[in-house]
Amino acid sequence: MALVVASGGGSTASQLVVDSTALSGFIDQPAELPAGPGVDGQLPVQQLPETVVPETGTTDGKVQPIPGNVGDTSGIPGTVLAAYQRVAQDLSVSMPGCHLTWPLLAGIGKVESDHAGAGRVDAQGNTRGRILGPVLDGGPGMAAIADTDQGRYDGNAQWDRAVGPMQFIPGTWKSFGADGNGDGLKDPHNVYDAARAAGNYLCWGGANLGDPQGLVQSVLRYNHSMEYVSTVLRWMQSYSQQTVQVPDGVGVITPPADDQGNVDPVDTPTQPVPVTPTTPIPPRPATPPIVVRPPVQTPEPPKQPKPPYQPPVTPVRPPVTPTPEPTPTPEPTPTPSPEPTQTPGTPTTTSESPAASLG
Repeated sequence: MALVVASGGGSTASQLVVDSTALSGFIDQPAELPAGPGVDGQLPVQQLPETVVPETGTTDGKVQPIPGNVGDTSGIPGTVLAAYQRVAQDLSVSMPGCHLTWPLLAGIGKVESDHAGAGRVDAQGNTRGRILGPVLDGGPGMAAIADTDQGRYDGNAQWDRAVGPMQFIPGTWKSFGADGNGDGLKDPHNVYDAARAAGNYLCWGGANLGDPQGLVQSVLRYNHSMEYVSTVLRWMQSYSQQTVQVPDGVGVITPPADDQGNVDPVDTPTQPVPVTPTTPIPPRPATPPIVVRPPVQTPEPPKQPKPPYQPPVTPVRPPVTPTPEPTPTPEPTPTPSPEPTQTPGTPTTTSESPAASLG
């Protein structure tokens, strides 16, 4: 199964599918990750063991928000929601080929700042207090970006840091900053301006968010992490099924106490809680989420090369060393018995020699 998301702006809707095919082209190819930091200054995150993509859910960007209470999981503060919807409507006219929907902007806004710090904005969309990301001094996972705005937006004249509800670094804001509410200003701390800048950035370069690869690539360009892409698409799906409009937040945004910023990670869960759609959807067989894993290549055992043909060889017997015959032991030379002494007067007889007797 697949995650179904929407193309079309505020007035036109169609459907597309982001499935394992669309994602796998990026998951298992780190070279596809854009070079350099993303919009918020985070460095690219290399391949993950797996990326979970939710199944089903039609998102046409036309879901009608219903009133709700602060704290609702699917809730979006009223002024922030109006900013997302206005940008989608405006870009459907000025960039109709982009097919941007407001649920996508809402997904990014949820992950980046929990919708401007739970909607702590005034009636014009200005945040009551600055939302600042970590100082970009080359710390873990962060780029080292020396100051580019003289501290105008982030209050730091040495290093840059991401600013505002959509977390733009000042250098990127200089290129993509926009006036989203028609007041003649381009302020990253205004939710209308920030949302319009995010829309411009996502649609930049002729991007077509109505194409699965185009959608994934644009969100990946915003933040170079497939985990980020998966999380944003989950929120996009959730808001497309049901959105609750809640009152704007009260109070001011607490300034950051250290270099880590004041975007509370508790307010940006990695997975949205499933919601029950307001419009009944025909039942479908229960299907577990798709788990997109990088393909694992199992190496084949090396093949043994065939030995070259050798003609049969007649075995050669080793030479036999003849055993020498034993040397006969010479017989002892017999010792002749002494002849008896001749009686005088008896003639002497000459005896044969020992050799003659052996002859």
